[in-house]
Amino acid sequence: MIAAVTWMPAVVEVLKQTFGPRLLFVGLQGSYRRGEATETSDIDLCVILDRLEPADFPRLRAVLDALPEGEKAAGFVCGAPELAAWPAFELFAFVKDMDAWYGELAPLLPPITKADINLGVRTAVAALYHEAAQLLLAADALDAEAAAKAVHSLRKSFLRALQGVLYLRTGEFPRDRAEALRRAQEGEGDMLRTDGEGLPLKGMAAACLVWSGASLAELAGEA
Repeated sequence: MIAAVTWMPAVVEVLKQTFGPRLLFVGLQGSYRRGEATETSDIDLCVILDRLEPADFPRLRAVLDALPEGEKAAGFVCGAPELAAWPAFELFAFVKDMDAWYGELAPLLPPITKADINLGVRTAVAALYHEAAQLLLAADALDAEAAAKAVHSLRKSFLRALQGVLYLRTGEFPRDRAEALRRAQEGEGDMLRTDGEGLPLKGMAAACLVWSGASLAELAGEA
């Protein structure tokens, strides 16, 4: 595993050397930002250039692969014009799940309204509903390894949806799983647990289906 406090300054430096003034922003997202990474976790980078062309990707990949565990680096790579034109409802959670290591993100973004935030949260909740329904259909056909991966995926999707719902409830966005767990309502915490008390696949999928269905109805009334 990497230590973000030393790895991120290193990646910023080599990106500056490679792209010069074209480099506008570098950020860290995902499990490494939340302090929840494991040995198999990707390193979710955000890299924004003044423009993005196909020829930039081999250079970027070579830079990342030269760093310790750089082969795990993935994430969001974009040109500034495309980011400015991005659907705003997709950007609320994107911004909240971001630690900036170089540059400023806000000037590169389109305006994000309350309606955009509501739509973004509803989209995350709807995606969770769909994922839970599909897994309830497929659960009996999955072996133990596949079931464990499905639970992990559901837990990530639930956290993403719950973070948005908690923001709409309270005006504050939980930055990680632990904060979301502290602020969760009764029953919601069971879907966040990663220890031996976590729900098995069918129980997790059923709980996510019920929660997301109720949340969709509630959010539709607020739209």
